Amino acid sequence: MCDNVTGSNVNRGAMMTSDETTARSQRGQARERGRPRHPEIDAAIISATLGLLAETGYAGFTIAEVARRAGVGKPTVYRRWAQKSQLVVEAMATQMPGETGVRIGSVAEQLLDYATRLSVTLTHTPLGRVLPGLVAEMATDPQLAASYRSLIIEPTRRLWREAVERGIDSGELLPDTDVEFVLDALAGPLYVRLLITGAPADPNAPRLAVQLVLARYGMAPAQGGPRHPFRTMDAPAMP
Repeated sequence: MCDNVTGSNVNRGAMMTSDETTARSQRGQARERGRPRHPEIDAAIISATLGLLAETGYAGFTIAEVARRAGVGKPTVYRRWAQKSQLVVEAMATQMPGETGVRIGSVAEQLLDYATRLSVTLTHTPLGRVLPGLVAEMATDPQLAASYRSLIIEPTRRLWREAVERGIDSGELLPDTDVEFVLDALAGPLYVRLLITGAPADPNAPRLAVQLVLARYGMAPAQGGPRHPFRTMDAPAMP
């Protein structure tokens, strides 16, 4: 059952909808004051942003080119996003895998699905190309760092946290499971390669990360019961 999960449940369509794009942009640093917002303009700017980022990365990104591609003036963009970094973060947030509304088998399978979709996002969308530049900017821009964490990191961790807590409640994970450490362990290998080592992404990383989590926090099967499909051993995990 679980062998069918790897890659097959990745839903690239589970990105933000146009309504969600507008909702995110309305939480931006600078909002257009005194005038009604036009969702179609917001969507055009976000689309132009993503297209330009895919071509040039963060270093070559300019508001002037975004405005030209979106068919608007630079002031229209700046009324919505006062800094290019803020626009980039909100555009990137639309590419993050969202909640599909579908639970996939065991909590292990659900976590594998989440981690696999994140891996696809980091390797097949502009986010992977832009993220190193954004991280460098965040070191000197606390407001950008806060926006990145609230719009990109925390929504993902919230989904994963709910799955881990559900696993604890169902008995699939040990009661003393360190939830925040599990979240770090699942996403960490993906970000380390992208931001630190520069090594090519490993398509097996999501499965291996889930296996590591289960080796420590997965409940051992009942006597005579089937071995957990992700466990590397039948014995209870040792502290």
